[in-house]
Parts: sequence; structure tokens; C-alpha cells
Amino acid sequence: MSTILPPMMLDEEQFFQLVMQNPELPLEQNARGEVIVMAPTGGLTGWQNGRIFSQLSNWNDQHGRGMVFDSSTLFRLPNNAVRSPDSTWIEKTRWNLLTSKQQKGIPPISPNFVIELRSETDRLVDLQDKLVEYLDNGVELGWIVDPLLAQVHIYEAGKPVQVLDRATTVAGTACVAGFVLDLKEIFPAAG
Repeated sequence: MSTILPPMMLDEEQFFQLVMQNPELPLEQNARGEVIVMAPTGGLTGWQNGRIFSQLSNWNDQHGRGMVFDSSTLFRLPNNAVRSPDSTWIEKTRWNLLTSKQQKGIPPISPNFVIELRSETDRLVDLQDKLVEYLDNGVELGWIVDPLLAQVHIYEAGKPVQVLDRATTVAGTACVAGFVLDLKEIFPAAG
């Protein structure tokens, strides 16, 4: 469960300083300016997220078309929300358009592809709202990987949401065509 603090109306630099002064707190900021303190994950969720990140990173290493970011990376979306997806992929040509300062701070860019991993403390509806926000802000493809229900919710721009039940893999489309996430370790009962 996450905690929402009252709106602080922090500008980009103030929010970045808040994050830098509190590295132990996973923080996000919604479009209304409310600061969200995210709950830490447990060991199993951290391991599952590591497996997802490593699969995406390994795929990217083979193709070299993009940049992969972990769950501690914040991105400022066009609606001014600051989000940190669990795993993120951005096309390299888009990333290279950012200045060095933007790359080192909170990059003002919508990722091409995001994955959110549902943990025991996450409400599914909150993650669903987050995926809608991502798509509304230019993300091409997003997945909610839900080990609690053994489901993957697929959000793709211009298409209805698709839900896979007890899948052993999920294949990327659009910007990450060719990426296949092996879910057997993430959903042990499905494998």
C-alpha cells in the first residue's frame, strides 16, 4: 500500500532534491502534485522483478536498439506526473535527444515500453490506472505482470486491454517486437 502526501506543488528541481535527500524512500508524484511514498517490496517480489529486468535487459543487449531502466528510475511524463515503472525500455534515438542534464536527473520522457509487477501491497486498480496514464502520455506498450492472479494485462496504444491467464510467456509487440518474457519463474504454478 502506498501513502499519498498532500499536494506540495514542487517544481522539477524541488522534487528531484526531495528524492535525492531521501534515497531510502521510493517516491513518485502524480499529475496533481501529490507525492506518493511507495511501499517497499518483499524479497520474492524483488527477485521476480530482477528476473523480469534481466530478461528485458538480455533481449536489449542482443538487439541494441534501446535503453533499459530499473525500478529506481524516475521519468517525468507530459502530464507532469513523475513515475518509476518496475522495468522500462526507451528507444535509443529518443533517449539521445535528451540533454546530458536531463539524462542525469529525472528524464522528461515517456518510455516506449513499461512493465509493472504487482506485489502483495499493490492494488490492481491502482496499477491499471497507472497503465492508462502511461498510454495517455505516449507509452506505446505496457504490461501489468500479476503473480497473485497469474495474469498479464497488456495495454497497447489504440487497442483494448488484453488479459492473459496463466500464460507461460508473453510476447512483445510494437516497439519491443521479438521480446518474449518467460513467466515460468514468475508464475511458478503456470510452469
